[in-house]
Amino acid sequence: MKRLAYLIPAISLAVAMLAAHSASAAVSAPSVVGTIHGGGTANMTDLVAAGFKGVSSFGFEATLFSDGSARGQFDCVDHMGDVPGYPGNVFGDITGWSRDVNTGLISLHVSDASLVGTHGGTVVHGGLAFTVTIQHFGGAGVGHWTLDFPGVVSPFNGGPICQELLSSGQIVFRRN
Repeated sequence: MKRLAYLIPAISLAVAMLAAHSASAAVSAPSVVGTIHGGGTANMTDLVAAGFKGVSSFGFEATLFSDGSARGQFDCVDHMGDVPGYPGNVFGDITGWSRDVNTGLISLHVSDASLVGTHGGTVVHGGLAFTVTIQHFGGAGVGHWTLDFPGVVSPFNGGPICQELLSSGQIVFRRN
């Protein structure tokens, strides 16, 4: 019985320490800022301006956290035969996000992405990184996004490698 009397304070201390650790971990966890969902088809406006047809299908979903991290997936497929030299299917994990303080535009940062060329091009499994910037939320004719690979410049206008205007579907931002 005497041993039990000594054991009770030790168990109580262990329980209190565990509760304090759990509470501090919960306080330091980043909160959800919002979610962005999008999907449909889009016209590559930089290609159309250069006289090419450029249609792609895309889909993504991302949960944005207060510390700048994100969780989600991005996938974009150039339709076969649109423009020689444009990749094909590019996809990966959305792991971060940022908001431009001047424009308010939201960028989704994709890491460890893959690229599968549909025009007889490159196949890269992982290791790529790119940024998707939402220019406008909305549906067909309004929703607009761009895709930038660091260090790669579009041969058509010098800007992002893809500039996409929705022809169907939508891009939606839901704030928490």
